[in-house]
Amino acid sequence: MLTVGCNKPAPVDDGAVEPGLVRSGAWGVSDPEADAGAALGAAQAMLVGADALDPTRAPAQPDPPGQAAPEPAPEPAWTLPEDYLRFDGACSPGKRITLAFGGDLLLHHELQEQAYASKQGAAVLWAGIADLLAEPDLTYLNLEGPMAYGLDRDFLEVEDPGRTFDRVVYTSYPRFNYHASIAKDLVAAGIDIVSTANNHSLDRGPVGVDRTVAALRKAKLEFVGTRGSGELERLYTITKVGGFEIAWIACTRNTNRVPDDLDQVLQCGSGSAVEAVIRKLRSTGRNHNRAAKVDAVIVTPHWGKEYVHTPREAEQKLAQRWIDAGAIAVIGSHPHVVQPWTKLVSEDGREGLVLYSLGNFASHQPELGRRSSLLLYLSLVQADDGELHIAGVRHLPLHVREDSDEFFVEAIDRVSGPADARALIVALLGAGNLVTPDEPKLADPHCDEDWRPHPIPEWAKLAKPIVIAGSEEPPDNDPEYAG
Repeated sequence: MLTVGCNKPAPVDDGAVEPGLVRSGAWGVSDPEADAGAALGAAQAMLVGADALDPTRAPAQPDPPGQAAPEPAPEPAWTLPEDYLRFDGACSPGKRITLAFGGDLLLHHELQEQAYASKQGAAVLWAGIADLLAEPDLTYLNLEGPMAYGLDRDFLEVEDPGRTFDRVVYTSYPRFNYHASIAKDLVAAGIDIVSTANNHSLDRGPVGVDRTVAALRKAKLEFVGTRGSGELERLYTITKVGGFEIAWIACTRNTNRVPDDLDQVLQCGSGSAVEAVIRKLRSTGRNHNRAAKVDAVIVTPHWGKEYVHTPREAEQKLAQRWIDAGAIAVIGSHPHVVQPWTKLVSEDGREGLVLYSLGNFASHQPELGRRSSLLLYLSLVQADDGELHIAGVRHLPLHVREDSDEFFVEAIDRVSGPADARALIVALLGAGNLVTPDEPKLADPHCDEDWRPHPIPEWAKLAKPIVIAGSEEPPDNDPEYAG
């Protein structure tokens, strides 16, 4: 159970003079006659009141018998800010779990070189937030690229170079491929599950999918969205978290025109296949007479238009369809920038969370929108009906800092900047649900009547507000940093 504390700051001495105290020395020269007159006036005011000293004022009249002076008007009651995202499961005392979601792990060549050269491995990229990744009950990332040894860009068998970026086996855009040691680094960081359904799933062909599946299983890292060529059933993955069973479904809109001849990657398509799996797992629709197979379903689609901060109507319709089918959350990726979140209500009255895009967790895409992201915290609570409901959500702003040829994922409020990245995330998700790195990640802090949202720190204040642009073009139309 997460708890929240309240540490009130001690009063600060601002140098102001308290009533009755007199500055001396450099503040001025004392006039004895003036001082005596002032003292006499003060004494008269205390004895007879200030009105008695003013001959132009009528004497004060006493209150009529039995009539008290009117009470001052009470201050208006504090209310939650308009941008605060609240769920009906808030404040429930039942058993809880907290899940965290990070965005796209998109290892361009600079990040691979840095990871392979470091004794820390890929952990060097996110060392500054390692505690935040390990803290929740479960942490998710989108693994954007295969981990297939000994295959080149044309899917041909070649000698594997080992843990090095050789631009033959281990490559960047347009066809990514990472060394299998990345999987071990993710597990060591506290990552529990990754999505492997994205437009780069087939960047090393069908054999690449098989080798990625093998690498993830060897590292004991759960995955969802792809399956080996000999597997007939792997349309979802179930994780056990805090005594609950959570089912994951990941799908993608495309595989960069590489044909999926062996049906290894789950496609989002029209949404029907995903909807059918959700209804089967949650026993909704025609399955309503059966017992549910899992406690909750989370869908992680790879969808949307790249570099655009607003979801399209197609994604909005799919999200509603999957929430109606029984999903408790739909958490998207692929645009490489953050898109808004919202609460949807299903046809039968259940609440669901949709965050259309998490943005880039780690990449070399230097534009503001593409280097700014978040950790999403989703807390689920078991209510009196025995079902899991959303207790609340929080967001923790992140960004990728570039230092010469090195890159580091940082929590913005931990390192006090950059202000523009923080302001962008707040503009998209609001300030009400923002949580800072070193406080408890309580999903429904408003249940404490003394809680208030964080004010904007001085370092985070901008001269002009962030304006959400419709889209961002790649730098100089250079495809090297595309995803």
